[in-house]
Amino acid sequence: MIPRKGTSLFIIIVAVAVFSFSVSFSHPIFVYSSEPTIRVCLAEGVGSISLRVEGNYHLSYQGVSISKATNSTLKFEFSRDGSPKAFLPNQELQFLSPIRIVPDTALNPESAANSDRITFKSQTYPGEMEIVPSSNGTYRLIDMVPLETYLRGVVPNELVNHLTTAELQACMAQAIAARNYAFFRMSGVDSSDKFIMRNGFDVYADTRDQVYSGIQRYNSLADSAIEFTSGMIVEYNGEPARCFFHSTCGGHTEDVQHVWQGQPPQPYLQGVSDIDSANGQPFCIYSPQFFWTVTLSAAELNTMLRRNLSAANPMYTGIALRSRISSLKVVDRFTSFRADTLQIKTADGTAYFVRGDRTRYFFKSPGGTLLRSSLFRITLTRDADGVIRSAVIKGQGSGHGVGMCQWGALGMSRLGYTYQQILSHYYPGTEVKKVY
Repeated sequence: MIPRKGTSLFIIIVAVAVFSFSVSFSHPIFVYSSEPTIRVCLAEGVGSISLRVEGNYHLSYQGVSISKATNSTLKFEFSRDGSPKAFLPNQELQFLSPIRIVPDTALNPESAANSDRITFKSQTYPGEMEIVPSSNGTYRLIDMVPLETYLRGVVPNELVNHLTTAELQACMAQAIAARNYAFFRMSGVDSSDKFIMRNGFDVYADTRDQVYSGIQRYNSLADSAIEFTSGMIVEYNGEPARCFFHSTCGGHTEDVQHVWQGQPPQPYLQGVSDIDSANGQPFCIYSPQFFWTVTLSAAELNTMLRRNLSAANPMYTGIALRSRISSLKVVDRFTSFRADTLQIKTADGTAYFVRGDRTRYFFKSPGGTLLRSSLFRITLTRDADGVIRSAVIKGQGSGHGVGMCQWGALGMSRLGYTYQQILSHYYPGTEVKKVY
């Protein structure tokens, strides 16, 4: 049974960091009658590239075939005068526009994906490659693959290792959600998407978009999920839906407008309870990030104030912060119990405020890891003079909390829910449609 909307879990907790999006929700019209090709940026801003080719490839430059490569290494560097230079089998070439590396079996993409591959930095990829030189003396490396092949390198990274057949429905839901995400990135409707389009690719291969590891993480269950759902996407009112997802909701997902400030509400991206009405437990209760604790010293807190405040709230950019923190508390919460407003007071009497998911940025570690989620409670310890000694942050969940809870989807799948039920639960009012 789908849990009743409005059931909530009032346990406070924190989770793993996920990046923040800058999104706009104007609905584009884009239709694919056949499987599209996606352009994935594997690297940018690098001064040299070394590729190992396995199989038979030909290289083209400005539309002309210039070389063949069979089981060989290709290198791309810059000469002393700053000119891009390619070291190809039996020749060296200076070039100004992209060089494309195409498998001889390109007319049969499935065959190419299975027999031909290119290795870059210990990761092996199918499809075609493009090496793009830039005027600042760096290269960009782009992998061009059919969308379903791309998903084979994405879906296994988005769910836990060693999936079982009991989790197939969750894997199918993830495959569809990941396909939706890719559709929107390829559409180029957002400001960030337009930036990417100007640079000649659709998605990054890391957590800025979806983690894509090429052939390395191929998984038979994920392959089955992708094949079963080939060409399927989630639609709302006849248009593709934005299927955001995250690791662990901690008992309740969140409204999109609360997580990314300034974004309008979307009916299918409103928070839903993740409680199983049959047993009263969250579907994501078995996530290793469901409960967590972070302890910070006073010195760490004061360093975060100086280092992270402007990133958490750009209003404070350029402000000199010399005083120590005297108070730290959540003063408003959303229905999901996530932090709405975090108030930071300093000993000089100044109060600073951080909203919504940006609270995770205030607590960013020196290594760049965000606080796991904005569903947390803070307990301060003080010395005899009332000065803060430490803060204990206890939280629930991992990620931004919008859309599908991946551990919740796994829990629902284990209980016998179908992928359609999982998607309609986390994206209310949507339907699954096959578009190619």
